[in-house]
Amino acid sequence: MNLGHLLWTVFGGAAITLALSYLLRRVLPRLTQKTNSDFDDFVLAALADAVIPIGLVTVLVLTEIDLNFPANIKTAYDIALRGLVTIVLVRFTNRVGARFLTSAARRTGGEDLQQLLKSLLPLLRAVVWTVGILVLLQSLGVQMTVVWGLLSAGGIGIGLALKEPAQELFAYLMILLDKPFTVGQFISTGSTSATVEKIGVRSTHLRSTRGELVVVSNSSLTGKTIQNFAEMKQRRMLYSIGVTYDTTVEQMKAIPSMIQAIIDQQEHSSFGRCHFTEFADSSLNFELAYYIDTRDYTVALNDQQAINLAIMEAFAQEGIEFAFPSQTVYLESDSGASQAR
Repeated sequence: MNLGHLLWTVFGGAAITLALSYLLRRVLPRLTQKTNSDFDDFVLAALADAVIPIGLVTVLVLTEIDLNFPANIKTAYDIALRGLVTIVLVRFTNRVGARFLTSAARRTGGEDLQQLLKSLLPLLRAVVWTVGILVLLQSLGVQMTVVWGLLSAGGIGIGLALKEPAQELFAYLMILLDKPFTVGQFISTGSTSATVEKIGVRSTHLRSTRGELVVVSNSSLTGKTIQNFAEMKQRRMLYSIGVTYDTTVEQMKAIPSMIQAIIDQQEHSSFGRCHFTEFADSSLNFELAYYIDTRDYTVALNDQQAINLAIMEAFAQEGIEFAFPSQTVYLESDSGASQAR
């Protein structure tokens, strides 16, 4: 054993390690504090925490030759060093990776994405540990054929067991990234029209207009057509009004301007068009279109109701009657004269 070389290696390695630690903790942070991001500060802090274990492992590796261990002790010593290196690298990777992903999720501004990442971080850390252990075993010369076989068989079983949860998770990610709707918006999908109350990892909670809670799986939502009424800038109202054939030409001409005046009086409504469009079997039909500049369904219904009632009042004042399904039968008398009943 070369004692002098051993001591020089130990004290020299310790000095270099302490110097690097001081540099990472005291000097370099003054430079990174001038940047807008705090991620580089975090990386420096993580490196400063890892530099002492890394320095210790380096010193132990360099002194292995000087210690001149027997074969069996040397093997154990080598395994211990590889294990220490794996632990230091995996912990550093997990720490920096978790901070990077958390910062990225925070920059997106989505609370749901942050909550999802928080739930997945333990799984991601476990994956990194698994990869690190497998790399360590392979570096030690362990035959990985059996290990990979067991992992493959286990992966197939886990995949089959988690097929449905994984499907719902991917659908949840699609909702978060594509954002077809968000919490608080009113949507319609299939036969359900409701307000979104909660978007979960597996299902979405909707509150229908009747008040009951509707729980729909995320995969069902992403597989259907979704109408998002919250994205509307205005609502277009289109329907038909029929009056009787007794209505005079002057009254027919006055109806469009009459309806326009009624719609223009409403706070949230604007007139589109009103035209005499059809000679129907029992009515003279007008097609009416107007717009309501609100996404609030209740406000839209209030305006529609006010317009309908005002039209009824105006028609009553002008003597215009709404048509209803009717039929006129003409009977021919014996004298050949026609009588209408």
